[in-house]
Amino acid sequence: MNILIAEDDAITLRRIQHFLEKWDHHVITAKDGLEALEKFISEEVDIVLTDWNMPQMDGLELVRRINKHTPEKPYVYTIFLTSRGDKQDVVAALSEEGVDDYLVKPFDPDELKARVGVGQRTVRLERALKEYGQGLEKIVRKQTRVIRETQEETIYRLLTALETRDEETGGHVRRIALSSAIMAEALGWERDKIEDMRLAAPMHDIGKIGVPDAILLKPGKLTPEEFEVMKTHTAIGGQILGGSHFRMLQMAHDIAVSHHEKWNGTGYPKTLAGEAIPLAGRILAIVDVFDALSHDRVYHKAEPEKKVLEIMRQGRGSHFDPKLFDLFIELLPRLRVIAAENP
Repeated sequence: MNILIAEDDAITLRRIQHFLEKWDHHVITAKDGLEALEKFISEEVDIVLTDWNMPQMDGLELVRRINKHTPEKPYVYTIFLTSRGDKQDVVAALSEEGVDDYLVKPFDPDELKARVGVGQRTVRLERALKEYGQGLEKIVRKQTRVIRETQEETIYRLLTALETRDEETGGHVRRIALSSAIMAEALGWERDKIEDMRLAAPMHDIGKIGVPDAILLKPGKLTPEEFEVMKTHTAIGGQILGGSHFRMLQMAHDIAVSHHEKWNGTGYPKTLAGEAIPLAGRILAIVDVFDALSHDRVYHKAEPEKKVLEIMRQGRGSHFDPKLFDLFIELLPRLRVIAAENP
């Protein structure tokens, strides 16, 4: 064990050092708390054995400073060596200041050996537990990453069913996923929730798998009757994604059902208005319209960005959540990069 001794009495310091080195410990010495703290920071220390009353910095302050460094350094066991032996002092040191053990001067070598032995076993146990916990954390992080990657690949493979019917779908879902995640990040969402958004957003139109090809792939404007059939893709998507206890799929369900709702309550399928529309659905409504107008579809040619933004500004406060729309405008430079990288 590497044992740091902080003791201002030279005779006591040499005596402790003698016994500890006799028991095959590596000893680091300091004449006061300030020097001990400097050596604790710069060297590897397993046990700190410190006097209570010292110049520069006393033992209590030394232990406080050491405890502040323990999250950064391996666990360290602290033993007070002092002539204060009354019960009140013992309780104060052990309970209030975070001292691990207490040895009254003049000390007996056998008692010192026993106290250090307890510290040695405690250090090994605490560090082993910390390593075990860190190992578990690594395993959990790895498994979480694998699960996320599996979810993402599964989603995109399932969406190839739509790609076989709609050539635009592949690029569209990738751009929608990344754009939605950027908006969620700008709103200050937690990282896990942003990831949920990135995985859920591509499934917004999954219900189109239930729309006949004659309507889904029709060039030009749909008839009122055909449009009513097209609108059913929100309900179909809700049926496909509903009933899950997974948070990401719950978000995907909300998006699929609500991304055609409008801020003023004139959308479909439930004519929801304002903040009654799920936030994820309101985000999707903006990035979906921007992407749809900016790229070729079977029913229209892509419009220049200037024209797209003119059209969308007319929907601020009626079609789109006005605050989210303003955020979208701020994020446009980043969204342009996504569009360029995912044609």
